Amino acid sequence: MQEKSNQKAYNKNMRKTHINTLSGFTLIELIVVTALTVLVMMTVTTMFLTFIISSTKASIEQKVNSEGEAALAKIEFILRNSQKLVAGLDGTTICNNDAQSPMTNIAVQGLDGYITTLQTYPLENGRIASYSTAVNDYYYLTSDEVAMSNLRFMCLSGEEDSYYVGITFDLKIGSSNISDRDTALESFQTGITLRNN
Repeated sequence: MQEKSNQKAYNKNMRKTHINTLSGFTLIELIVVTALTVLVMMTVTTMFLTFIISSTKASIEQKVNSEGEAALAKIEFILRNSQKLVAGLDGTTICNNDAQSPMTNIAVQGLDGYITTLQTYPLENGRIASYSTAVNDYYYLTSDEVAMSNLRFMCLSGEEDSYYVGITFDLKIGSSNISDRDTALESFQTGITLRNN
């Protein structure tokens, strides 16, 4: 009888020990779970930051692109609605006929008789500007948010007083380092055939 009672006590103690062992986590299990949680959080954070950086870069590139396309459209409008090419601000050159040596400004006389000159203004940190003798002032074709450089006009004369005008310029937002995520640089160009009337 004593043996049965000892056996029952032993079994009862074993069940308690077994239950106590199953009811908690070991230190190794806690470390593994913590390490996996940290790893998952770092991965999610990295993916989130990459998404934010790439969306910022795309937004800046879109801003540069829309500014450049708008400036090209305005330049094309001014040139297509002109009556004739006239001497620019330097007073001499109408069309230099030299593709290797582009001009930095070009002037046209509109149907109203006033002269509009397309150029960089001011020369340092300039923007694309349209200077009209009608108002004796500058109208800017690009905003302060973008930096413009290398505005060039290539003018070639053709038959029957026709002219081909090529326009190129670069727009940039951001620092001088093009690999910077807050920087975007894009080149724009177009060409228009004009007829002097």
